[in-house]
Amino acid sequence: MKKNFIKMNNNQNQLSLGNFCKAVKNFAQNKSFASQTEIFYCLFGVDNISDSTVNNYCIGYRAIGTEFRQKYISYKNHYNEKPEIFDEVILGLLSILDGIVYPKLTHEELLNKIKDHQIFKKLILELYNIAKNDKTVSDIFTKQIYSQISENQMHKTMFDLLVYIVLEKKQPVYTKISQKEMIENVLNNTNISVSELEKFLKLQMQDGINYTHSLKKLVKEKNPYACYEIGEMEYTGQMTGYPRYIKSYEYFKIAAEKNHPRACWLIAQMIYQKKIGDLSQDDLEMAWYYLKKAENVGSIAAINTIGICYLKGLVPNEPKSETKAIEYFQKAMNHNYVYASNNLGKIYEQQKDYDKAFKYFLIGADKEESWACNKVGEYYRLGIATEKDIKKAFKYYNLATEVPLNILNHWAFYNLAKQFYLKGSAIAGIEPNLNKAIEYFKKAAKHGIYEAYEELTYIYIDKYKETSLDFYLNKINEYLNILSKNKHYEKCQKNLEIKLKEIEKKHLALVKLI
Repeated sequence: MKKNFIKMNNNQNQLSLGNFCKAVKNFAQNKSFASQTEIFYCLFGVDNISDSTVNNYCIGYRAIGTEFRQKYISYKNHYNEKPEIFDEVILGLLSILDGIVYPKLTHEELLNKIKDHQIFKKLILELYNIAKNDKTVSDIFTKQIYSQISENQMHKTMFDLLVYIVLEKKQPVYTKISQKEMIENVLNNTNISVSELEKFLKLQMQDGINYTHSLKKLVKEKNPYACYEIGEMEYTGQMTGYPRYIKSYEYFKIAAEKNHPRACWLIAQMIYQKKIGDLSQDDLEMAWYYLKKAENVGSIAAINTIGICYLKGLVPNEPKSETKAIEYFQKAMNHNYVYASNNLGKIYEQQKDYDKAFKYFLIGADKEESWACNKVGEYYRLGIATEKDIKKAFKYYNLATEVPLNILNHWAFYNLAKQFYLKGSAIAGIEPNLNKAIEYFKKAAKHGIYEAYEELTYIYIDKYKETSLDFYLNKINEYLNILSKNKHYEKCQKNLEIKLKEIEKKHLALVKLI
């Protein structure tokens, strides 16, 4: 069968010469200086190769020529003792990016220049993101690149990326046979057949308004995908408007019998969260059974949850172990599981090792996980383990809000309202915007953040002072009533007393509470 090759210059999933050239051109100030051929000349120090040959190398129709690979083998063999051998390539890239010809610099001068060169940094970050998307790139390599970026080792980072692109990147093959083999490998540790997957996918792609009815038909055949799907619908309340955990457990159990990884993991989760059972010893043993089963059939979420179990002492017949918890979180992180990096950050934060905590929170934030983004925003705002940077704090708080509602951390809304919109921020260039502050405080309050109710109370006290409108008086009473029923009330009671003295007490039905 004829092999079908994937082009290596038209997507973000291949750390290839083609995508390298594409990224350089994207960041170049003058695009006319950044043709594929010009970039190739820069990388290999030649000026006698045809445009069509370079294009074939970039697409992947031809492997990069032996004479050019040999140059990078020499670089690789001598770089550690003499890193300046790669200076000419770096300097050439800077010239292409900036659209000017740089004079020769000493090695130290070049290192200093690229440390502060924002476009060069952006190019490296773009290549790092492509590397993360490339399934042929190992987690060890991407971790190494991330570590070097964090330490501002831009020279070494670019060297390692180009060595991989020139010497290690292989032309990926895409054939029907490879697709089938890939699916069979995924299902290898399960009792699920390819035909069961095929039936479910056909239903998802071809069915219309009778989807649930058709899904139930597959459930009768004990199709694990259909059972999981119905189970999740019961779990989230999509079937009846409210969750039915016993029902979802019954469906998940059928899928779990065929080693459906997420079904196994969710059964364990329901037990740990007391959605089913009361966390008795028998329940714990049952949860552990499904959790280990989920791990054995490839669930990364299960690996992370095992870490949590060791941290909380939920492993049957074993003591708490922070060491084992860290081991499992690291293992889940190797598969880019963002919640594992958050968990590691929390551990080191509790140990007051804020440098390590920030490092792990930043990993989650750079994957745009909402909780981690909010946390990184706090670290930048307060200058914890990093230089205080209000603009970056604002950026990460906002990133935290740009996710689906079911995974959104609403503290970000509170922080944006409190730190930026309530009074404005000259450093971040944010003008006061009381309406936006109220909107964000309400979003935070709606999700149980009582500090937001406190801030809203202060705002409406000021509004009532200005207008004497009953609307604001009613709001004050409403929020006081909510606050009085929560523990946070003890923290804010004195401040509320002081603030309420600014208006006439006779207007307040709930003054007696404070």
